[in-house]
Amino acid sequence: MSIRFDGQVAIVTGAGRGMGRDIAQLLARRGARVVVNDYGGAASTLEPGSIDVARSVVDGILAEGGEAVADASTVGTGEAARGIVDRALEAFGRVDVLVNNAGGSVVGALDAFEDDEVEGVLRANLVGPYMLMRRVWPHMRAQGHGRIVNVMSGAMLGLGDVAPYAAGKAGLMGLGADAALQGEAHDIRVNGVCPVAYSRLARGGPQAVADRLEQHYPPRLAAEAVVYLCSRENRATGEVFHAGGGRVARYAMVRNQGIHDPELTADRLARRFADVRDLAGATLPARGAGLPDPAEG
Repeated sequence: MSIRFDGQVAIVTGAGRGMGRDIAQLLARRGARVVVNDYGGAASTLEPGSIDVARSVVDGILAEGGEAVADASTVGTGEAARGIVDRALEAFGRVDVLVNNAGGSVVGALDAFEDDEVEGVLRANLVGPYMLMRRVWPHMRAQGHGRIVNVMSGAMLGLGDVAPYAAGKAGLMGLGADAALQGEAHDIRVNGVCPVAYSRLARGGPQAVADRLEQHYPPRLAAEAVVYLCSRENRATGEVFHAGGGRVARYAMVRNQGIHDPELTADRLARRFADVRDLAGATLPARGAGLPDPAEG
């Protein structure tokens, strides 16, 4: 194994099962000391959990000669994030890698959920990762090194019946892009992964889809991509990748030439809206390109 994490400490949330468990195990096998975080409850995040889920992964890592500790905090608040990071510092003295893998979802129509259900999903998928990034940031900045991987989802492009989950995962794109700009000077590299892998969430969908994922998309293949992005060898930052079934590809937001009309009105736009939507010749905007470019008129 040429990619190693000796001397490094990794926090992996949602690491008790599925891809999170594989990420934690793979990092440990490559020399990382790992905080295995998993609240041990259901995917909805509304049911009581147990530390036994995280402990079972820790026991497996220890049996292989690795180092790991268990944590059963439910991500989603600043207090929880502080506790998870403190657990890493108390056990191992530093934090080099953060994998925001924990998440949860509810399935139903846009207006089907109670307020606390929507807020819970957003906390698990967006607020929790943000809070954890805030807590590890000063430590990574001080040591001049850090790797953060936010586990996202292709659901951010629209899946149907999982609006809170899609919104939370989509929010990680903006969070990661902004953090990457701030972190690059300190060698803190922040990326996202949209995995395609068999999971508890997959079991909640159509059986034919779940069967295909189980057969062709083992979590380990997506986990290997996450491990690479956690390594010093990775220099990419502010990017989002698809990973699943052995395929790794890049997602990107592109911008086309569009139209420029200093006398634009809604009626004039209507006549040329097909040109606005035509992606022929679209390019990748420069980082930070949300700001106006005077050269564009």
